[in-house]
Amino acid sequence: MKRETTITVAGIERVIRTEMVGHIRTVKALETAHTKAVKAALVEMRRDALPVFQAAADKAEEHAKTRPVDPLAMMSAKDARNTARRAERGTLHSHGTYNVRTARKPHPSVRYTETVPEYLVEIEPGHYATDEAAESLALF
Repeated sequence: MKRETTITVAGIERVIRTEMVGHIRTVKALETAHTKAVKAALVEMRRDALPVFQAAADKAEEHAKTRPVDPLAMMSAKDARNTARRAERGTLHSHGTYNVRTARKPHPSVRYTETVPEYLVEIEPGHYATDEAAESLALF
């Protein structure tokens, strides 16, 4: 059993895989180890992308200075500067805070691919299912 997560920070994509081997013997231990690995990778990637975050914060602050009446521009400058500071410190979002930009979006971004995983079986043209689901569908 394994867990896999794809992380994208500042346009750089990285895949984090954790497998159930060695001292990881239960699903709970697997999930804990995977969460720790993902958080560590996020902190490392954010530190590597620190110049990008600082440049974005500087640009947002310049934009906020040209439009001082726009509260959203001021808020995004503050959020950008806080993101740069957290990347510099090596921390993630603290409890009780949230990113306004992502809160405005109803759903996370989704990336569709044309490839079908190997473990799926084609039950009819363009429709796929797992082996168990295909067997249960064949009963009816």
